[in-house]
Amino acid sequence: MALNEREKNRLDSNSVFNYSYVVLSILLLLTVGATLVYYQNSVMFADEFGSRWTPVVFLIGLCVSLLLFGMTYREAVARFALHQRTRDLAAAHAENQTLLVAEQNSRIAAEQANLAKDEFLAVVSHELRTPLNAIAGWNRILMTTGLSDETRQAAVQKIDKNLRLQAAIVEELLNFSDIMSSGFAVINKPLRVRETFEAAVAAVSLEAREKGVRLLNDDKLAGEQVVGDHARLKIAFVNILSNAVKFTPTGGSVSAKAFALDGSVKCVISDDGLGIPPEFLPHVFDQYKQVEHASTRRYGGLGLGLTIASQIVKLHHGTIEATSSGIGDGATFTVSLPVRH
Repeated sequence: MALNEREKNRLDSNSVFNYSYVVLSILLLLTVGATLVYYQNSVMFADEFGSRWTPVVFLIGLCVSLLLFGMTYREAVARFALHQRTRDLAAAHAENQTLLVAEQNSRIAAEQANLAKDEFLAVVSHELRTPLNAIAGWNRILMTTGLSDETRQAAVQKIDKNLRLQAAIVEELLNFSDIMSSGFAVINKPLRVRETFEAAVAAVSLEAREKGVRLLNDDKLAGEQVVGDHARLKIAFVNILSNAVKFTPTGGSVSAKAFALDGSVKCVISDDGLGIPPEFLPHVFDQYKQVEHASTRRYGGLGLGLTIASQIVKLHHGTIEATSSGIGDGATFTVSLPVRH
């Protein structure tokens, strides 16, 4: 860009000199022509005194030509300087406008990030408080006298369930902090994707069964291997599967497919649940982003599962994509991992 600008300035400067020298050439031609005409007239009328003045006429014409050339050159230089100054001011104005737009975009992005963090903190507070309130409530019931065995058993089950919810929330926060703040070194060990994928499906199957969602496992992998960490990759698969189960209504189904294609392992998880709005689809893996607003939440969770899954897949040199036709049409998540050769 700077090179083009310098080249343009050089061409403009050359045009100034060319214009001035063209004017000088014309004036010199006129001077020579006028001198020749004066000399010819003197010879024609046999005017010796006039012939003697021919050099003087030439010198006067030459002086006038140089004077006009100097005036023209000076005007051209002044015009070029004004043009250059105008161009610099226009470039500075355009740069200022660009910086202003960038500053405004940065400020808007910062405000949106702060708003998203505030929403996230509200979600975390809500998700942590809900099981704690349930545990405290059922604990007070257990402390009362005269409880039936049925009520006591229900209280123990509710406390156990909410403790597991609490542990899952804390574990999700720890995973998020570990991956997003400092990251982790992926263990460069070969692992069979089939074993990791099957372990993830088995881990989510109980959750799907309790909700009444069919979890269909279509694993066509054999001994394909990738380089990475079994535990972390399992977390990624579990998060995607759990997300699909969470947003699939009772009676719905979640399909988990795994197969090898073109030197990579494909894991495709699709559901017939809530779906993803088109405007939210580009942000589905962003941190602190959720379709639900904190004040109108119907589904639990912190909304970090897909973010964690995305980061883990990237650290395994893979890709993850989300597609959806919109609300009510379900969603599909495709994980692609390079096969170890």
